Amino acid sequence: MTQQSLDIRSALTNGLGRVSNRNGGILIMAAAVLGTLWQVLFNSVFVQMLPPDYSGSLGLTIDLPFGILAGSSLIVFVLLSYLTIVATRTFVAGKTTQLPTEFLQRQIPWVIANLIVGGIVFTLLLFIGSLLFVIPGLVAYLSLLFMTFFIAVDDDNFISAMTSSWHLTRGNWIRLFILLAIIIVPTAVGSALVSTASVMAFGANSAASQIATGLISLPVSILILGVLAETFVQLQERHHETSPGSATTDRSTPEY
Repeated sequence: MTQQSLDIRSALTNGLGRVSNRNGGILIMAAAVLGTLWQVLFNSVFVQMLPPDYSGSLGLTIDLPFGILAGSSLIVFVLLSYLTIVATRTFVAGKTTQLPTEFLQRQIPWVIANLIVGGIVFTLLLFIGSLLFVIPGLVAYLSLLFMTFFIAVDDDNFISAMTSSWHLTRGNWIRLFILLAIIIVPTAVGSALVSTASVMAFGANSAASQIATGLISLPVSILILGVLAETFVQLQERHHETSPGSATTDRSTPEY
């Protein structure tokens, strides 16, 4: 039996529904705070790596020793990974009113380590695929799109997660590309318009314009994550329906 195709419309509507609730609001606010803090720390670290006679501006920065800034940046990076784990688990499970303690605690060091290493490997594969031709790079991106989900939801190692994502997405690469185009293009255009407006109002390197960018970029990524969570669940359910004899556990409705 062939695998059924992804329903793009329900992935969009139900995906936004997974975020439009109390938990989604909390996660969006957390993303806004961490996104802004990350931008400030990145600016502060980068400006100290520039030549002393550099006269430009990178916007909002903090004047602290380089070691403290670098360490703080690493901490915020880990917190962003942690936020991704909690948000992924929450949206996949469809929790709307509370964040279960297990989502916040289960296998966090293991999952974060696999997210970081898997992210590096994923980036290298994407880079190699893009060097060959655009299409192999795009296929690599689409086929490994749900690596993060298998790591965060099922606590898989990154190799197993890549394999599972490949099997899950196979046969739906074109529909996944269309879905991503639908959600990424409008958000990119909207973000560009807001960024342009803030630059016109406050200046290109002003603190206000960079804060505005930070308050938008990561919260938008949480909305996209909600859509991808719905897509993940949908593909999991359809894969299970078309493989009734498989020993694979249905991971679309995990028992937490």
